[in-house]
Amino acid sequence: MGDLCCMCTVETSKYRCPCCRLRYCSLDCSKRHKERCVPKGEQSSPSVPDVLQTRDPILVENDESDAVPFLKLGLLGKSEELKQLLLNIHLRQLLVTLDETENKDEVLKNYMQEPLFVELADMCLSLINPEEKENILPK
Repeated sequence: MGDLCCMCTVETSKYRCPCCRLRYCSLDCSKRHKERCVPKGEQSSPSVPDVLQTRDPILVENDESDAVPFLKLGLLGKSEELKQLLLNIHLRQLLVTLDETENKDEVLKNYMQEPLFVELADMCLSLINPEEKENILPK
């Protein structure tokens, strides 16, 4: 299953914006995207996408049981600490490579050996599941 269109979030994306690299599915979505497009490098700071603020259903990819509700994903966009971490150029390159690769499982497995990527993963998990952080025994 491919990535969903960044505009309608219903159809599978077939095209990629040459300016910001977001994906869209059709000419109509392309036109809507062009009106809002911020070329890569001109973005001020990461923010919560509109779709995360408006949809209640669970984000489901391949019907996995570990899907995260959109409202919880919205917590990621509100974290100043996460925004600061995402300013790291090396981390951004890792994320772009992961997004563009066909073999995401293998790349993700390798990235979990990168301390910077592990820091990102841990931070995201602690924001989404703060109660699990409380259950960890001190060393």
